[in-house]
Amino acid sequence: MQDLQQWLRKRVTVSYIPGYEFFLSLHVLGNPEHHTSRISWIRETQDQLPRTLLRDLKSFDVISNHFLEVMDFLFPWEEKYQHSVEAGLERIEKMSPEEFVEAMIGPIHHRRLVKSWIDGHTDSAFEQLKPEHRELIRRPLRAQRLFLEFCYAYLPFFKEEERRIEPWLIRSVHESVEVLQKDPIAFLSQIHPRLHIRDRFVQFHKAKTYQFAYEDLSHIHLFVSSFISPHLLLGVYPQRILTGIQVNVPGRAEKPVIAADFVAKMKVFSDPTRIAILKSLLNHPYCIQQLACLHKISEPAVVKHMKLIVDAGFAWSERRGRFVFYRGVPARLEKLAVDIHEFIDMPDPSFLLENDTTERGT
Repeated sequence: MQDLQQWLRKRVTVSYIPGYEFFLSLHVLGNPEHHTSRISWIRETQDQLPRTLLRDLKSFDVISNHFLEVMDFLFPWEEKYQHSVEAGLERIEKMSPEEFVEAMIGPIHHRRLVKSWIDGHTDSAFEQLKPEHRELIRRPLRAQRLFLEFCYAYLPFFKEEERRIEPWLIRSVHESVEVLQKDPIAFLSQIHPRLHIRDRFVQFHKAKTYQFAYEDLSHIHLFVSSFISPHLLLGVYPQRILTGIQVNVPGRAEKPVIAADFVAKMKVFSDPTRIAILKSLLNHPYCIQQLACLHKISEPAVVKHMKLIVDAGFAWSERRGRFVFYRGVPARLEKLAVDIHEFIDMPDPSFLLENDTTERGT
């Protein structure tokens, strides 16, 4: 491309989208061990939330793929979503059952197939879904109503935090636009360590590398967020892509520590027997007794291994009669590369502590 700088000045926009910040705040609350820079706000909010809301938060975090897929339905180029969270919730209220299922679990199944499941037709692919997702598909209208009730019940708690952070986010939008006009390549290059601006395309290094040629894009949308770290989010639409910019709000961000969920995932791979059990579960569902027999270890030993595997998100369980069967989650394994990247991307806490001590002169 002859004049990439000029192309970027015309085709890149920066905005604050309240609905994105709302669902990202739920994502952070549902996955506190992964978002250590927001730990104080997480504790404050968890102390304030009623028990029923905390219970529903855990439930919808599982059903909705951690509240991230629903953001794909709030199109960043539609101005109404830049005004309020309520505009986003109204969009969810108008969704068809198939759309709502996709907003919860992602576009991993064609809508025609989802509709056939909603109509009562099942197949082997349906049976392999998590129990929570099978229930969602069987009763999508009920799930949609309960999800909206949960969102509106949580909204006042989010609004309290939004009042604190919104001025910083709006200021960041204006400052980003100014820097973008001066030197768009330099600005975009510093957004995230795994986002790279090349001469003819932009690259995102996630579980796999995504590459978008500028000639195929009409727009690149950026949104500011105080909850996005450490993720490199990517939204893909016809001729458009979307990613976020982390904004560290004074008094809300904390120095990073090693994320507890990363440590838990690494523990799964620290024992050969545990790795063998996980590999078995990726090919076939098994109960504790079957795994003990298959791997020639005691049932209590299998229980200990399974607790680590399930807690780390590499398997889920379902009761069938008197037995609980476990099934591996291949998609969780595919995201290991992202977990490692995010660990590398995170600033070194010891380095920050060293600098902080130097600055104070102690």
